[in-house]
Amino acid sequence: MTLDDVAGRLGAASDAISDASNAFEAIGVVARDFGADAGGQLGELGRQLYALWSAAVLARTREATAHAGRLSAAASAARAAARGYQEADVTFDASRPACGGSGCSGSGGGGRTDG
Repeated sequence: MTLDDVAGRLGAASDAISDASNAFEAIGVVARDFGADAGGQLGELGRQLYALWSAAVLARTREATAHAGRLSAAASAARAAARGYQEADVTFDASRPACGGSGCSGSGGGGRTDG
């Protein structure tokens, strides 16, 4: 797996969390669903339950949004690292002497051997 693969997976995870957060928020539960429109103690209980539900949904939505942002930032960092490694490879390859078909002599074994 390459850094670009990791970045892609992090980006996909960020998108999935954002989508889930938006879907959860869009469920559309209203106070009436908790019986908040009823009179008396049951209505009061429904209003309290709805207030707790709303606060919990808001908190989880904010957390999901923050996590999605962190995953997106990690994906960007992984892409930047991949570009840095690619640029370093190009710079290294450009700095190596051109060798004939028999290889370079006197390299001392300190250079890259994979490319």
